[in-house]
Amino acid sequence: MPTAFLELASVLVLATIIGIILRSFKQPLILAYIFSGIIISLFGFFKNIDKSVFDLLSNLGIAFLLFLVGVELKTQDLKYVGKTAIFTGLGQIFFTLVVGFILLSGLGQSPIEAAYIAFAITFSSTVIIIKLLSEKHDLQSLYGKIAIGYLLTQDFVAISALMILSGFGQGGHLPSMFSILLIFVKGLLLVGLTYLASKFILPILFKLTSTSTELLFVAAIAWAFLLSAVGAIAGFSIAIGAFLAGVAIASSAYRLQISARVKPLRDFFIVIFFILLGASISVSASRVMIVDILVLSLFILFGKPLIMLAIMKTLGFRNRTAFLSSVTGAQISEFSLILLTTGVALGHISGDTLSLVAGVGIVTIALSSYLILYGERIYRFLEKPFLVVLPQVAREPYVLNREKLTDHLVLVGGEQMGWDILEFLKTKTRDKNQIVVVDFNPDIIKQITASGYNAVFGDISDPEVLEELEFGRAKLIVVTDPDVSDNIHLIRFAKGKNYKGPIIATAYWLHDAIRLYESGADYVVVPETVGGKHLAKLLGDHWDNLAAIKKAKSQYFEELLSHKIF
Repeated sequence: MPTAFLELASVLVLATIIGIILRSFKQPLILAYIFSGIIISLFGFFKNIDKSVFDLLSNLGIAFLLFLVGVELKTQDLKYVGKTAIFTGLGQIFFTLVVGFILLSGLGQSPIEAAYIAFAITFSSTVIIIKLLSEKHDLQSLYGKIAIGYLLTQDFVAISALMILSGFGQGGHLPSMFSILLIFVKGLLLVGLTYLASKFILPILFKLTSTSTELLFVAAIAWAFLLSAVGAIAGFSIAIGAFLAGVAIASSAYRLQISARVKPLRDFFIVIFFILLGASISVSASRVMIVDILVLSLFILFGKPLIMLAIMKTLGFRNRTAFLSSVTGAQISEFSLILLTTGVALGHISGDTLSLVAGVGIVTIALSSYLILYGERIYRFLEKPFLVVLPQVAREPYVLNREKLTDHLVLVGGEQMGWDILEFLKTKTRDKNQIVVVDFNPDIIKQITASGYNAVFGDISDPEVLEELEFGRAKLIVVTDPDVSDNIHLIRFAKGKNYKGPIIATAYWLHDAIRLYESGADYVVVPETVGGKHLAKLLGDHWDNLAAIKKAKSQYFEELLSHKIF
């Protein structure tokens, strides 16, 4: 056992070193883990060790990954961009599958291997895309929401495919119709069991264990392992059981605590999965054609985005939104590798096929990271050629009665802080149409529009939206969005339109507030600073009678409820 610990420590040290190097180049850590596996395999590290320990940890990594996918499943995200997410997600899968199959057949792949690879490359990496969009502070942008929506659609398809495959028996033969029907019946029974547990058992279990975060964590893990075991007994993989266990918790009030405690476990164990994957690549690397990797990588880097771009343009989106959404999908997913790993275990495909797609994964993940991070710059470079090839479609104006706007008030963000500001601004103007509110949340826009204001459903990082706000004739600009990049972009745009009025911005951190002042903001609100002063004043007002704070609870609670506008 001490030897196994030393071996594991050596592998993790190597992964850490490579991770530090790759992070300096803004690359996802998945690549560091795969490269670590390749290196240790090339040096013969796996020849003299018991791989069963690493295989167990690898399987736990996949199980925890899918468990958290289930826990964090947010189907409500689809309501923001539902039609677009479903059409883009399913449309991209269909066309990529068809074109990919034809391409792979031309490269000499057998029909079943071509089908496996073509299906696997249709998926894009949820982990990588969300992480990179988060670093860019673009998760709440229009194209960011669309990306999250189509990723969610793809995840549903990927999980369904894994569930079907995990029900197949060993060997390369195709199952009979009876076997397929049996898989669906067992799957429905497993889903039904999960549903009943989520309604009648888990609420009681989590209520009893919620007094201790440690006990709540143990209960959640026990539930995940139990359903994984039941799934395995039913003929599915443990990962499918783990996913369903996560879905059962997704609607629980304790999901955030559980998710926060499980994430470190997932991050650790999934490292081992990708290291083993890297090791398997090196074993078959000599039999994989470099030309195949390059051709398939080019198709994923350019073909998949073009397919998504065509779908989004058909749905009527503007060039910028369509382009930025499309380039996010220019890589393969961790689900692609898990899907092919399952195919190898079932004997449907060879290890060479897995090595081919893993090699494609290294290339596409590395290059697509730059496409996402520098998407705005790339689009600005391509904007004019885009207009020639893809002229903008006619659309309704973002702002109603735009020509009548003068001395108007622009409020960016109508939720929470914005709602209070809006309540004040309406007392300072007779015409509600002279208050222009910009927000991305459609529920907020509906509420604001119903109240008679000039509401704009849009993304302030989009120049086309800003262009219609007529900053040159505006009287006041208030931005409650704390994203420093969005604020700076808006400030510079307004100044470029000869705006002379005050700009009030918002920032999460003090150093961001300083950047906004330097960019031209006239006043910057830092909510945490304001909150601290308010709390100090509250304590000061009731210092001689602290019990009065408890008596005022209902008043504060009612005040919060009045802010719930959707």
